[in-house]
Amino acid sequence: MKSVAEALHKHHPNYYFLIDRDHHHDHNFIEKCWKNFPDPTTDNLLVWFRRELENYFLIPDYLLKSQYITVSEDELRQHIRDTFQERLYLETVNHVIVYIRESLKNKWIELFEKPTEFRTKDEAIAKLVNMPAFTVPMTKMTHLSSQDKLKELFDEFLELFTDNKKTLEFGCGQWQQLMRGKKVLPRIINRCFQVKDAQGKFLQGKTKLNQIAKNLVRKPIKEQPDDFQRLYDIIYHRIISSN
Repeated sequence: MKSVAEALHKHHPNYYFLIDRDHHHDHNFIEKCWKNFPDPTTDNLLVWFRRELENYFLIPDYLLKSQYITVSEDELRQHIRDTFQERLYLETVNHVIVYIRESLKNKWIELFEKPTEFRTKDEAIAKLVNMPAFTVPMTKMTHLSSQDKLKELFDEFLELFTDNKKTLEFGCGQWQQLMRGKKVLPRIINRCFQVKDAQGKFLQGKTKLNQIAKNLVRKPIKEQPDDFQRLYDIIYHRIISSN
């Protein structure tokens, strides 16, 4: 998406672009985008501080404002934590892969999709170091694909997520910000919320998720996540009021 924004900006210099963080780990770059926005030198680009837009709808305090929630705060937090925990080692391995892909400017190494194949740290490391892409001799990636380097990168990203805790804890590490919310949110919505239409029929799937999200974003700006409030401030004070 960043490349799309860069390409479009050349033809539409007055357009503004807001994209997912994805694998951007440079917090200073993201902060600079927000601080200087709109800034033609950065293609009028804003990058969410969290991995994906869906991550904001996994903030417990925000979800608790929904009229459709059917579980207690403790239950909600437990479901969120457990669902992210199931994906911890999968996400860690994929972060290593993307780091290597970005370092080589090459996206041919495929990511993994199934959390069930990464139940433990040892299973995850074994999957990583035994990937065919890393076992075939390639001069340009030898320094990145050795088993020691792969394990080192794995441990670095695992620490980034967990802050060296054995299991995920709220307020520790960057798992809420950097792991994939898009994969987690539908499960939380399915387990912790109920929505009925005008005829009293329960909504399901994307329709249900969209209704909950729309209901939340319609709440007063002071009840929105900090980044939403910051975006509102930028749009209102720096763009609308300057016209």
